[in-house]
Amino acid sequence: MEVSVAGVLLATLLTICLQLLGVTASRRHSLEDRQTAVLEAANAMERLAAQPWEDLTGEMAAAMRLSDEARQSLAEGRLDVDVADAAGEPAARRITVTVGWIDRSGKPQQPVRLVAWRYRDAKSPIDREPAAEP
Repeated sequence: MEVSVAGVLLATLLTICLQLLGVTASRRHSLEDRQTAVLEAANAMERLAAQPWEDLTGEMAAAMRLSDEARQSLAEGRLDVDVADAAGEPAARRITVTVGWIDRSGKPQQPVRLVAWRYRDAKSPIDREPAAEP
């Protein structure tokens, strides 16, 4: 009698442990996907911010794609980039980068979205000539 009760308890605990391991693995994969999406969005924003003002257009942004690593990691991953002129002075453009994907169960995940404003300057730091030495 006692051996059978111990066996039932052991089987129950083993079942609970296996379910917990499955949930933990699923959550870890989900967090890895989100981290990949955040890094991909940040890299895209950095590439856009480094562009000269004249090249920062909607057409250029529409040509951007996810990296090979992100395409492999994020199921049905997509990179959406929008560059829009902002009203008012000084001249500015609003840059929006969105990375979306679905999880391993086929459920769409909340996208990662970054927004930045780029202002026109007289000369970008890259275009400025070095200061004359005395």
